[in-house]
Amino acid sequence: MVGITVGMIVTAGAGVLMINQLNEHRRLVLETQIQQDLRASAELIMREIRRAGSWGSSQNAVWTSASGFPPPMENPYSGTFSVTGAANSAVLTYSYSKNMGRSGVAVYDPEDNILSNNEIAGFRLDNHTLQFQLGNGNWQPMTDPAVLTVTSFNLVANTQNIGLGAFCEVACPAGAANCPPTQAVTTVTVNLSGQATHDAAVRRSIAITSRVRNEQVTGSCPS
Repeated sequence: MVGITVGMIVTAGAGVLMINQLNEHRRLVLETQIQQDLRASAELIMREIRRAGSWGSSQNAVWTSASGFPPPMENPYSGTFSVTGAANSAVLTYSYSKNMGRSGVAVYDPEDNILSNNEIAGFRLDNHTLQFQLGNGNWQPMTDPAVLTVTSFNLVANTQNIGLGAFCEVACPAGAANCPPTQAVTTVTVNLSGQATHDAAVRRSIAITSRVRNEQVTGSCPS
């Protein structure tokens, strides 16, 4: 009887230990999955932020006003970059040209310098699901609510205007408008937080910072 009792105690202890190990393994798998899903989403958002304002005629924004050259053009895509929305539920809107004037392809697609509906993109948090905008009004889910509940989506954008007068061959006259040219430089930090849908105790957060690469250049150098 003593031997049976000792054996039952050892078996019960081993069972409890195994259950704890299985629960810890399950939790670790959930934590890894949630972290990977948040990181993949943040990196996709950052990749898109870096391409915001891409324009096939970007060289036309920096020409001087010298005789024989047209005045600089404004980037039709850079002015659409905006961050709105309530706390923890940001809405990012931006655009980029899909007519990049690519050569060496079967069909040459010249830049038309016109912002169209299919060139508007964005991200938002809707019902704890991150969504990606593919064209104006066409929102698609990018996270699986059955696995990940996104609890917070915040974006912080800081913009500085950088003078480009050092690149002008001729100094600007005193009081000249829009001379020297300036470029807006925007840094965006994305903060994402989420939890496992079936275990609210499994929570993770991630923050990534990057620059918008195709910001607007305003003004021009003198001739």
